[in-house]
Amino acid sequence: MTIKDVEERTGLSRSNIRFYEKEKLIEPSRNESNGYRDYSENDVENIKKIAYLRTLGISIEDIRSIISEKVTCAKKCWMKKVLVMKNYR
Repeated sequence: MTIKDVEERTGLSRSNIRFYEKEKLIEPSRNESNGYRDYSENDVENIKKIAYLRTLGISIEDIRSIISEKVTCAKKCWMKKVLVMKNYR
């Protein structure tokens, strides 16, 4: 699927999608015949997850850990909640 298709399915701009790629959060394959990026369904789902985690204030570095499964999403969200609660008091 092309980046235009991904834009339509996620509601994100090309620059956001390419930023996630630059940050190694997604790694779309390349079409061998033309060299264009070829996004999979899995890439689209990961982009949606990344966008959601960003709305929660999760950093790119922490998202990278979540995606690489070094830490669970639940643990990161819990850590974020604790930090917010400490700052709220």
